[in-house]
Amino acid sequence: MPRPFFLVLTRRWIWAGVVFLAGLVVLAIYGSFPLAVFTLNALPSEILYDVMLDPGHGGIDPGGIGRDEIYEKHFTLDISLRMQSILENAGLKVGLTRDSDRDVSHLVKDGTRHRRDLLGRFKLMNQARVGMSIHTNAARSSTERGAIVFYMKGSYIDQIYAHLTFDELERVQEMNHDRIIPRDTLLLLKAKPPVLLVEIGFITNEEDLQKLLDERFRENVAQALSRAILKFLTWWEGEQSEA
Repeated sequence: MPRPFFLVLTRRWIWAGVVFLAGLVVLAIYGSFPLAVFTLNALPSEILYDVMLDPGHGGIDPGGIGRDEIYEKHFTLDISLRMQSILENAGLKVGLTRDSDRDVSHLVKDGTRHRRDLLGRFKLMNQARVGMSIHTNAARSSTERGAIVFYMKGSYIDQIYAHLTFDELERVQEMNHDRIIPRDTLLLLKAKPPVLLVEIGFITNEEDLQKLLDERFRENVAQALSRAILKFLTWWEGEQSEA
């Protein structure tokens, strides 16, 4: 005997409600974690590098702008290239999200150029054992100065990495804060490997800008950040060997 139509319809509405509620749960869980990021992290990634360095911005995106049209993107690339040389001389295989004045928006098909660029960098980060994104800061107040180290909130491994980086960077640059800063909203920090975002200084502060214009300062920063990466990898390998 066939079921009454209203019972079939009711069951369909019930299932539709279940699917709708499940969707709401997923959105509640991953609302601050873009679906594209979740998908990229879920996909298997071949580890091609020991370290992935991300020179912030590039191409059409200048990043922060200091006086006389001085662009952040040039400083971040210079420091990252110096770090690549230092780390490769130490025997590591080093990748760069960019090695020239361009972005990486071509690596992802959908979305705005800015979104594609961020997701492209994120995708490349997952090809390394550890990553670092290099930036300079900008602020409305010209008195803001100093470096900042951001790490993924709630990650013990990333916190250790951040402490080592803070200690090394503090040797060569004044710090904007007296501690490392946790964040759970910065996209690159959500990559699978430990990743830090390091703000070298404020391009909108004259004192920091003068430092950034000094090749010796940029070399010192590159050396400090490279030492931090090497120390972290040594510590991490020790932890994994004891596990």
